[in-house]
Amino acid sequence: MIDEKAMAALFTEARTYRAWRPEPVEDAVLARAFDLWKMAPTAVNSLPLRVRFVRSAEAKARLEP
Repeated sequence: MIDEKAMAALFTEARTYRAWRPEPVEDAVLARAFDLWKMAPTAVNSLPLRVRFVRSAEAKARLEP
């Protein structure tokens, strides 16, 4: 069974963030996150998730619109 802290993190305290981090996210953290996303249940095992890791200010600016 999942504990209360995990339930809160997943369902009642989770938020969508709409700002860039001031410091870069380490490659190891991105790789670990992607490894977790790959294992999540999906519709007919199709893995519809698409992720783009953006690092440069120019690339971030292109995403704003």
